[in-house]
Amino acid sequence: MRIRKLPDHLVNKIAAGEVVERPASVVKELVENALDAGATTIAVELRDGGSALVRVTDDGIGMTAEEIPAGLERHATSKIARDEDLDAIGTLGFRGEALPAICAVSRFAITSRSRAGAASPDGSRVAGEAGTIAQRLQVPAELGTTVEIRDLFFNTPARLKFLKSTPAELATTLRALTNLAVAHSDVQFRVSNNGRAALTAPRARDLRERLGAVWGWATASRLMAVDHAEHGVTVRGFASPPDLTRGNRDDLIVVINGRPVRDPTLLHALLDAYRPLLTRDRFPLVCLLLGMAAADVDANVHPTKAWVRFRHPHLVHEMIVTAVRDALRQRGVVPALNVRERPAVASAPEPQAAVPVVDIPATSQPGLFAEAAAPYGAPAFGRVLGQVQDTFIVSTSEREVFFVDQHVAHERVLFERLQADVKAGKPASQALLFPEALDLPPAGRALLQRWRHPLEALGFAFDGLEGEQAALQAVPALLKGDEPRRLVEAAVDELSGPRGGQPAVDRAMAFVACRAAIKANTPLAREEMERLVADLSATASPYFCPHGRPIVSRLSMQDIRRELKRNW
Repeated sequence: MRIRKLPDHLVNKIAAGEVVERPASVVKELVENALDAGATTIAVELRDGGSALVRVTDDGIGMTAEEIPAGLERHATSKIARDEDLDAIGTLGFRGEALPAICAVSRFAITSRSRAGAASPDGSRVAGEAGTIAQRLQVPAELGTTVEIRDLFFNTPARLKFLKSTPAELATTLRALTNLAVAHSDVQFRVSNNGRAALTAPRARDLRERLGAVWGWATASRLMAVDHAEHGVTVRGFASPPDLTRGNRDDLIVVINGRPVRDPTLLHALLDAYRPLLTRDRFPLVCLLLGMAAADVDANVHPTKAWVRFRHPHLVHEMIVTAVRDALRQRGVVPALNVRERPAVASAPEPQAAVPVVDIPATSQPGLFAEAAAPYGAPAFGRVLGQVQDTFIVSTSEREVFFVDQHVAHERVLFERLQADVKAGKPASQALLFPEALDLPPAGRALLQRWRHPLEALGFAFDGLEGEQAALQAVPALLKGDEPRRLVEAAVDELSGPRGGQPAVDRAMAFVACRAAIKANTPLAREEMERLVADLSATASPYFCPHGRPIVSRLSMQDIRRELKRNW
């Protein structure tokens, strides 16, 4: 095979593969260009999560008729000019790769009117596909730039088939936009998908106000201020108390000199600061804005610019840990609790100021005898002997000794009961006395919209998921003891993970069964243990829970006799 020079169109496609992974990559690069252009208002319009259309409109400095075609050339940029500029990068973009890479795998149109020619109402429009310009026009235009990207990956079907579902792509795009909106709270962001508002973030006075727009005001009000400056590094922002957590790392936001990054070292420092305050598999909500000399950080590591290198990495790690731990020592780490006491003697009511009442959910597990009676049959796991560590039920037959994990056993029982209820009709649902407002971030709302039908099939009821005022109206009767808002957050966290081929309704049922099942480290009466073992014996799959975990461990009586040298 002889060495040959690749044609330009193939080089552009290869370069696009490094920069453009999915619609979220397109949106991120175009919005970063708008921010570099000094935009104060950015509007993002999406269709089908960005795979059909991405349109980004800004009011930045704009481009002239000569600059637009030049901007479509690889390695053409206005942001650096000399070798020395790479040593102190002060812009979000600088490689000159993003726009030509995006246009190489899409049908594009760019309309811009430069502030330098503001006296004229006309701007320039360039359109084409696969990186080739097919049309140049002079058209009326507002100050700033509009970039339209349609049919992403239309000419690279191998990349197109790897795109995920529309809700999944939308959630990823909104996550990237949320990070940029948090990093630039003085810029107004408006995002819509298929004509419906997906993210609205007006210009904010401060970071807490911006976090209130994207995370919800109830969440933002509980965040603790982080403010630390030392050795040329400033760390400011907000961190949640240990009882305000999520089931994933999506809300760990770190911004370096205005650039959101996903650097593993920085995320590790954040988690170090919270140890050992968090329970397993829970993550805080943190937004940190780090400031340092541009020469002390290198963003020229990867084409996506999501990772950075530091001149003094150990110092940065120490500053983050110190700043967050200082915040966690504040009094706000312990939430205030106001409980209204019942009056000892009834008397005529007197006008009083309203006192908020906190409804504390019951911590005790609902009794197992509240469930429908299991059909009569010989138990598959013998006679119950007792409980070990308040977690494992021990039973025995003539031939074996069984150790039954009570949580996953009950999870299997409830899962199959839910299956039967779904086949017979909608399972029992408990309406909330007052609808619970859901202050979810845009990505969380998108995921909840994706899972709405499977959850409603199990007894959940929602209102306003299409807008920004989502509310929970009902929960499955099995979960009526759970705190509703925490329950929905847990559902979003659980259902946002990999599917593993499991049907949507089954996955939602597994979540409900897991939340409703009796927990480990819970003492049970003998009657409850016997009832649970009998119910497990009657299930179709008594050896594994709906998530695939084993339920029963067994020991052969023959092996025990052999070990103890018992011959009879």
